[in-house]
Amino acid sequence: MPALLFLLFVLVQLLALPASSFSNDSYRYDLLARQFSGESAVSARLAANADYCAEMARQDYRGQLLLPAAGSFPAPVKSDGAICRARLGATVLPPNDPRYTRIFSTRPGYPLLAAPFVALLGGPTGLRVVSVLLTGLAGTLVFATLRVVLPSARRLVAGTGQVLCCLTPLGTYGVRPLSEGAALFCLTAGLLGVALCGDGRRPRLWAGGALLAAAYLALGFVRYAEALPLALVTVLGAAVCLALPRRRSAGAVVVGAVSLAAFVGLAVAGGMLRLPSLTLSLDDLFSAHFTQPLAPDPRARLAVLNLRMWWQWAQSTALVPALPVALVLGVLGLRRAPGPVAAYTASCAVTGIAAVVAHPLAYEAERLMLPIWLPIVVGLPLWLASVNFARRVDEHPSSRGLASTRL
Repeated sequence: MPALLFLLFVLVQLLALPASSFSNDSYRYDLLARQFSGESAVSARLAANADYCAEMARQDYRGQLLLPAAGSFPAPVKSDGAICRARLGATVLPPNDPRYTRIFSTRPGYPLLAAPFVALLGGPTGLRVVSVLLTGLAGTLVFATLRVVLPSARRLVAGTGQVLCCLTPLGTYGVRPLSEGAALFCLTAGLLGVALCGDGRRPRLWAGGALLAAAYLALGFVRYAEALPLALVTVLGAAVCLALPRRRSAGAVVVGAVSLAAFVGLAVAGGMLRLPSLTLSLDDLFSAHFTQPLAPDPRARLAVLNLRMWWQWAQSTALVPALPVALVLGVLGLRRAPGPVAAYTASCAVTGIAAVVAHPLAYEAERLMLPIWLPIVVGLPLWLASVNFARRVDEHPSSRGLASTRL
C-alpha cells in the first residue's frame, strides 16, 4: 500500500508541475544547487537568472490566459524573458545584501541534494522533482510510524496517515521548489525514530536513536533554525514523560538523550560557524531584507506585530476552523501513542508556532506553521481507529460485526 500511494502521489504531482510557483526563495536554492553541481559563480548566476526570468514569464502567461480582456484572445503574447535577463545580467537577484544571501547559504541541505537533478533537468524542474520525491517519501515514513505505533491495526490506519500527509498543507507546501519538502522528510524520519524508541525493545531502541540523531543532523543542514528549537522542546517533552510514571520508559530516556546531544551539538556548531541568529532574523524582517534602515527596536516591534497578526489569524481561522478541530482530534488520538511519540509531535507543533512568532507575517503563517500538522497526520488516524471503528454499537445488534472491526 505505501508504495502504491507514493506512486499515485508522484503521478498526480506530475500533472500539477506546471502550476507550481517559483519564488525569490526558489531562485536562491537554484543558484546554490548550480554552484554545488560545479558551475562557476558567474555561470550559476546567469543560469539562475535565466530560470527566474523564464518562470516569471511563464507564470505571467498562465495568468493572462485566464483574463477576459481582449488582449487574451485568440491568445496572449508570450514573453521570452529577454528584458528580465538583460536587466539582471550576471548580478544576484535583489534583495542581494550579503546578510540576506547568507541566510540561504547556511541551508545547504536542500540545494546540495537537488544539485544533480538541477544539472540534469534544469533549475525549476529539478528543484520541484526533489521536493515531490521527498514529500512523497515523508508520507511513507508516516505510514511506517503508524505501523510501529499501532501494530495491531490494519494497513488502512497507516494509509490514512500517509494520505493526510499528502493532502494537508504539509503536502501542498512540501512539493514547492523550497526547503519545506526536505524539512518535512527530516521531521518524519525523526518521528519514525522516536516511534521505534517507543517500542522499548533493545534493537529498536538502538535503531530509533540512530535514526533520530541522523534526522537532527540532516535537519540542521536543511534548516538549522528549526532543528535547534525542535531538539530543545523534545528534551523538555521527554523529561515530562520521565516525570510521569505512566509515560516513563526506556524510549523516553533515549529520545531525551539524543535530543539533548543534538541541541548541544547544534548550538556549538552554530556558535563556531556564526550561523544566522534571531537578531539577524529580526533585522531582516523589519528592514525588508536589508533594503531599508535597521529598526532601532526590533523586539518591541516583534511583540506588537505578533499581537496584531495572531488576532487576525484567529479571526480568519474561525471562518474555517479545520486546523484547531483536527488538532484536538489528533491530540485525542495521540493518547494511544507512546509517550515519546506524543512528546515529539507536540514539539513539532510548538516549533511551528515558534517560527510564526519569530516571523509574524500573515501571508507566510500557514507555511511557517507546517510542523503543527504532524500531530494531526499521526493522531487523527489513531483517533479514527479507536472511535469510529472499534466502538461497539449496542443499539443495533446487526451492526456489531462492522462496529467492532479494526481498521
